[in-house]
Amino acid sequence: MPQDNPKIGVWGLGRDGEAAARHLLTANPQAELTLLSDNEHEKAPASLPGIALVTGDAARAAISEGAFDVIVKSPGVPIIRPEIAAGTARGTRFTSGTNLWFDANSPKRTVAVTGTKGKSTTSLLLHHIALAKEAKSQLLGNGGVPALAQKPGEDLTVLELSSYQCADLAHGPDYAVFTNLFPEHVPWHGSVEEYYEAKLRLAAIGPETCTFANARDARLKERLAAHPNVVWFNGEQGYAETNGALTYDGTPVRITGTVPRGDHNIGNLAGAASVALAIGLIDDPLVIDLGTFGDLPHRLEVIELPQGITAIDDSISTIPEATMAAIALFPDRRIHAILGGSDRGQDYSALAERLGERGNAHAYLLPITGERIATDLASKAGNVPSQQCANLDEAIASIKSAVMPGDVILLSPAAPSHSQYANFEERGRHFQSLIKAAF
Repeated sequence: MPQDNPKIGVWGLGRDGEAAARHLLTANPQAELTLLSDNEHEKAPASLPGIALVTGDAARAAISEGAFDVIVKSPGVPIIRPEIAAGTARGTRFTSGTNLWFDANSPKRTVAVTGTKGKSTTSLLLHHIALAKEAKSQLLGNGGVPALAQKPGEDLTVLELSSYQCADLAHGPDYAVFTNLFPEHVPWHGSVEEYYEAKLRLAAIGPETCTFANARDARLKERLAAHPNVVWFNGEQGYAETNGALTYDGTPVRITGTVPRGDHNIGNLAGAASVALAIGLIDDPLVIDLGTFGDLPHRLEVIELPQGITAIDDSISTIPEATMAAIALFPDRRIHAILGGSDRGQDYSALAERLGERGNAHAYLLPITGERIATDLASKAGNVPSQQCANLDEAIASIKSAVMPGDVILLSPAAPSHSQYANFEERGRHFQSLIKAAF
């Protein structure tokens, strides 16, 4: 970071952008700080009074013309934006809040967790295993508090990273964890392969990084096969999900505390436990204390209703593979599945086939991807009735008139929420309010 009155832009005014600006005001008080937003009508955050704000076309022009020495880019700004290439050519250095955190803090005893799905659960499990051991652990990053808003833990820092945060990461942590790789975030990265490369960058930055990876994910096996310092979980040795239970070298593990639902989450626990054992947070590999870990909001969250009806808020599921895992939890119950959302080029053929195989399902399809899901259901699962719904309100009203005692109402959309909601949390909260009002 330039030290002599640098001109620094903070691009993006979400929670990460605000955290970056506050950090820079303290760490670089001599800097000339400017807030940048693509939104022409953006207002400066109340928490950052007196700082210049440039928006819309003016912001994009300033970035492209190299008006800043450094720009701290928020995770939501794609690295393929043409303004970044133009600004770089004119001498601007682009960085991120995650990089600033690593600049200010040692990567020692930092575990960075990524993956298409399961990274939040794996991060939380590891954090709670550490707390149960009375270790001083901090949980930071994509799923919680922006890293720049906090100091590292005295004993352990668990840093959840999205592909957006990995794409321009310049620091290698002590430990990296990969849960899986599925196609996702293609518009942001430009292609599926670029998305995979962004994720895998986490293991490639620092030669000393010890990597933990899911042996059951074919893409990880292929891409990390020749990588040094890899510890595989869910394989033949160590921790693995085996017939719905956690085992170590094939022997069942005794777990105290709340065990997450679903075989896929036991697989995530295998990853968290592998790291915890390696860094000394588990004394006996056959005994694990999950401490205060509990169910996660909007991740297979259960709402019990009258007449044995169960509603499941799985709004976090934004890819078909996650939705298929949720459906598998209820093999013998009739499911009313609410599917659809923003289009990121997801392939729904396997999900349609899975619904067709089970037979006892009805699909309620939301914009925008609902139309594509309907096409796949028609060609691959003709026995699954479906209907297009304009929104969640319409879907819940239709379900209420069709649901029978013992059925499952499943919100597991297999798509992001941005076509109708700010994020998956808002979608989940709306679903829960509608369910509670209807039943």
